[in-house]
Amino acid sequence: MPSPAQIRAARSLLGLSRAELADRAAMNAKTLQRLEDGQVSPRAATLEALGRVLEAEGVLFLAPGAEGGEGVRRAPSRSKAPD
Repeated sequence: MPSPAQIRAARSLLGLSRAELADRAAMNAKTLQRLEDGQVSPRAATLEALGRVLEAEGVLFLAPGAEGGEGVRRAPSRSKAPD
């Protein structure tokens, strides 16, 4: 499940506005703003919904580990193999 910071970073990576992401996740843009700004404690279902939308757009969420903290990156592109 992504953190609010990862959601903000993923949205930026994809070049999505808050309004665009909120619309795709079927939520209010003001709610997304408060979530990203740390003004509210988000529900797990909200984070999961946002995560699904961003993953569908090609974002990978990275968990904290020995090499560093949590993060985001683009998934490798899935191009078709040549015939």
